[in-house]
Order: sequence, then structure tokens, then C-alpha cells
Amino acid sequence: MSKSWSSIRKRLEQDLLCEKLHGRVQYFRTIYHGAPDEYGRFAVRVDGEEIFQANPYNENNYSQIAWNIKKERGISPREWTGKETLYDAINSSAEDEARMISVNDGIVDSFDIPFAIQKYLNQDIQKSITDEDPLIRMFAILDRRVGKRTLREIAETVPDQPKWLQKFYKLRLDAEGIPSACTIEKKNYYL
Repeated sequence: MSKSWSSIRKRLEQDLLCEKLHGRVQYFRTIYHGAPDEYGRFAVRVDGEEIFQANPYNENNYSQIAWNIKKERGISPREWTGKETLYDAINSSAEDEARMISVNDGIVDSFDIPFAIQKYLNQDIQKSITDEDPLIRMFAILDRRVGKRTLREIAETVPDQPKWLQKFYKLRLDAEGIPSACTIEKKNYYL
């Protein structure tokens, strides 16, 4: 990300967060010094409790899922010929599919967070709220630019969202006093 984390965090928590969630939702990000590719940890806290996290050391990360998909489909590994990389597109497709399976299951690599934030910040809110990537929808559902009419329409889709994302939808809908089609017991609200 080209901007500092503190300026991005300020934008997420103060400028874009819906008013009724100000002070309740906090975004946390840290980089492990000396770690490859600026790996670190990302979390979202609601009322002081962590309800979502992403880190590069999840046991069931999407690289294992991608490996299984490639094996099942007989996808050849990438091969550099000196001029081009063979099988790159089909490998990339399998890796993208594995990433989406992983994210839908709530297993998120912190490396994906900056890309999701960047895309969310740089695209129209209507595209973000319907984006195929649940990470982008997570940021969008808490956005002040998503109005009550849109929230009422979205309320019916809560059960269709990944389990971990339903918590964010329910949080926003509850804050706005809008009933949803999904009931999450209060005792199970937090991870």
C-alpha cells in the first residue's frame, strides 16, 4: 500500500465507517520485522473483541487447497522455457479458485488484505458491496455510503454470505435497526 497504515486506518475507521459503529470497530495491522514480503497480521475488533483475523501462518492456507485442485485436475506445474512461462494461466486460475474457497471458509492470508483494501478504496461502493471477494464486502458492509435502502435489500442475503462475514452483516444491520434473514445467537456473535 502506498499510504501509511495509520492514514488508511483513519480513513477506514473515521471517514468511511458508518456513524453508528464509530468507536466500536477497530482495524489492526502489524508487520513482522524480518519476515518475507512484509508478512504480518490483520484483525478487526468490535467492542474490543477480535472477530476476524488474517495471518500468513494459518494451518489450512490456500496453497494446500491450490495444490489439491491442481493435483485433481492434472494441471502441470509452471515451466519457464526461456521465453515464456508455460501453464501459467491455468495455474493462476486454480490458485484464484483456491484463494476464494479459503477466504469463504474464513482462512485468510494477511498478504491478501492490502489488495482487498486497495480495491475497496478505489472502486465504487456499489461494486464493493457486490464484489465476489468477501474481504471487500466486509469493508463495504460497514461503509457509511451504504444506505438503509440498500441494507434492507442486503438483509435477505445474509444467510448466503460466508459464516464469518455474516457477523459483519449482522453487526451493521443491528446498528441500523434493520432485521435480517439470519439469526446469529448473541453468545456466538464473537469468535
